Amino acid sequence: MAQIDAADGTGADAVARPASGSLDGGERARQRRPLLRDYGLRPLVLLFILNAVDEFDRAVLAVALDDIRRYFDVSDATVGLLPLAVIFVTGILSLPAGNWADRWIRVRILAIGAMIWGAAGLLAAVSRSFIQLFVTRAILGVGQGTIGPTHGSLLSDYYPVSVRGRALSYHRSANAAGQVIGALVGGAIVAAVGWRWGFAAAAVPGLMLGAYALTLREPARGEADLNDAIAQNPLLGEFLREPQDKKGFLESQADIWRNRTLRYCILANAAIGFTLFGVAFWFPTFFEREYGASTATASVLFGALALSAFLGTWFGGPFADRQVQKGFSHIGRVCTAACAVLVGAWIVAFATPFAPVSFAILVVSGFIASYGTSGAPAIVAAVSPPRIRGQAFATFGLALVVLGAAAAPVVVGGLSELFQQQAGMGEGPALRLAMLLAVAVVMSIGTLLIWEAARSADADAQRTMADFIADHTSHAT
Repeated sequence: MAQIDAADGTGADAVARPASGSLDGGERARQRRPLLRDYGLRPLVLLFILNAVDEFDRAVLAVALDDIRRYFDVSDATVGLLPLAVIFVTGILSLPAGNWADRWIRVRILAIGAMIWGAAGLLAAVSRSFIQLFVTRAILGVGQGTIGPTHGSLLSDYYPVSVRGRALSYHRSANAAGQVIGALVGGAIVAAVGWRWGFAAAAVPGLMLGAYALTLREPARGEADLNDAIAQNPLLGEFLREPQDKKGFLESQADIWRNRTLRYCILANAAIGFTLFGVAFWFPTFFEREYGASTATASVLFGALALSAFLGTWFGGPFADRQVQKGFSHIGRVCTAACAVLVGAWIVAFATPFAPVSFAILVVSGFIASYGTSGAPAIVAAVSPPRIRGQAFATFGLALVVLGAAAAPVVVGGLSELFQQQAGMGEGPALRLAMLLAVAVVMSIGTLLIWEAARSADADAQRTMADFIADHTSHAT
C-alpha cells in the first residue's frame, strides 16, 4: 500500500508505518520516540526563518519608535498607528488568503507574499514623510496576511501529531527569535546609522528567502494525519486521494466559528498577541522614559525580554508533545495557567518603581507564559478540519496580528496621550499606567477564553478526525 510522501521526501516511513517484527506498537513507541528529522527539517527551517525576518522588522520599528516620532514630529498616538498600518492589508487579505491556501498551492502563496513584503520593506526605508511610511508599512501586511494561513497549514501537513507540537512551537518561537535579533542587531544598526538602514536590513532576506521558498514541496491536505491513521489501519490507504471539492470562503468561516474550541482559541490568541507582542512593543520606550535608559540599552533590554519568550516557546514545543497523551484539554489548561501567571506578574512589573525588579519579573514571566502557551497552535491544528486548516490558521493568526499585536500599540499610545492631557501626567508615568491597565483588562479576558477552549478541546479534536476519515471514506466509495 503506497503512503503519502514524507515532508520534503525524507524518511517518514520508518516512523509513520508500523515496523515488521514481534514488537507491538506500544513497545516500539517506548523504544523509539518520533523525531522531527524523521519527517524532514528543511520546510520547518525555512518557514522559521521567514517568520523570524518578519518579526525582525517589527523589532526594528519598536526600537526606532521614538526616533521616528521625533524625525516626523508626531505624537505618541500618531506614531502608534505604524504597527496598526498592517491592518489595512492584513485585515483585508488574511481570511481570503486562508481560503486561497485551502484551494491553491500554498508554497507559491507564501513565496509571493514574502517577496512583496521584502519590496515594501525597502520602500519603507526610503520614506520621506510619515504618510509614505504608513503606506509602506501597510503593504507589509501582504507578508503578514500570507504567513498565518500558509505556514500553519503546511506544517500541520508536513508533520504528524506525534511531533506537531514541536514543529508548530519552534515555528512560533521564530516570533521571539526575530525580536531578539531585531532588538540587538537591528538596534545596533539603528543606533549606528539610523532607522532607515534597520528596515533595509530586514527587507533583503525577505526577498531572497521568498524566492527560495518556491523549492518547497506542496504536501497533500491532511497528509500527516492520514499517514498516522494508515499506520493503525492500512486499508485507509484507499482513501488517500484528496477531495477535489473545495469549500468556499463563507462556508469555511461558518465551520470555523461553529467549532467551540476554535472560536475561543482565536479570541484568546488576540489577547495573547495584544499583551506579548502589542504591549511589549512599547518596552524600549518605557525603559527610556521611566528609567532613563539610552536607545542602545533599551534595545538590549528588549532583546533580553524577547530572548526569554523565544526560549519559552522553543522548549515549550517538546513539552506540549509530551503532554499530548494527556489530551488537548490538558494542554489548554496548561495554557490557562500560563496566561494567569502573565496577568499577575506584568501588573506587578509595571507597578514597581524599581527598574531591575521590573525587568526581572518581565523576563521570568515572559518565559513562563511563552512556555505554557506554546501548545495552543497544536490545539488549533487538532480541532481544525484539514480541508479548511489554512483558513483556520489564517483566522487564528489574524486575531493575534490585527486584534492583538497591531491594536495594542494604538490603544496604549492613546491611553498614554489621554493621561498626559487629562490628568497632567508625565510621559513616563502615563505610559506606565497605560501599559498596566491594558494588560490587566485584556489578558484577564484572554485567560478566561483559553480556559473555555480547554473545556471542549478533546471532544472537538476527536470529532474532527472522525469527520475527516468519514469524509475520505465517502469520497472513495
